[in-house]
Amino acid sequence: MHRFFAERLGEKEALLSREESQHALRVLRMEKGDACQAILEGSIYAAEISETGEQVKLQLFGELPSPEATVRITLYQGLPKGDKMEYILQKCTELGVHRFVPVAFSRCVVKWEKKDNEKKLPRFQRIVMEAAKQSGRAVIPMVESPITLAELCSRIPGHEKAFIPWEEERGRGIRAKWQGERDVAIIIGPEGGMDEKEVEKMAASGAVPVTLGPRILRTETAGLAAAASLFTISGDME
Repeated sequence: MHRFFAERLGEKEALLSREESQHALRVLRMEKGDACQAILEGSIYAAEISETGEQVKLQLFGELPSPEATVRITLYQGLPKGDKMEYILQKCTELGVHRFVPVAFSRCVVKWEKKDNEKKLPRFQRIVMEAAKQSGRAVIPMVESPITLAELCSRIPGHEKAFIPWEEERGRGIRAKWQGERDVAIIIGPEGGMDEKEVEKMAASGAVPVTLGPRILRTETAGLAAAASLFTISGDME
């Protein structure tokens, strides 16, 4: 079943953007009366095309069960090299991560400048939108501009729980330290890892170092593994 992001026109009617309309009519060759699904306002509805034109109109029927996870994960990702960020955004969106915030740790090789916001952020947002549609999400995750360690530390208390998967941690893992919190931050370092002093500062702000096992994971794997672990524990993978 084809899914489209839409905006509400009325209680039983929605409108596709010009881009989504062109995709439906010219690429998918859909016609009036064809069934589809409409994603709007964080929900998914059974729908069908009611009018065609420059912008397609949809008739809405019943609301479908939400595919969104019960745990809202914000992934604070140390800026990685190359196209790894795109991989992280795509796969973690498919998995169910709610928000992405790049972080400029001291060992990050990549240097983000203000001009990168105009070039990279629209592309990142496009990646998560396409991944959300492909995976049947009802919400498009937000990708923020990179923040500093100090800004990250100031945000940690705003989450119910914040985990720091860290290769030096020898204690317990996520299963032992998650206590049913629904607003959770996961903090991942860049390729070079996080400096011990950075971990100490985050821990002082309330974040909890955890282990992901005896094997060292790459930065593009660690966040995905941590999120999958938490979703499994919370029942969101069932």
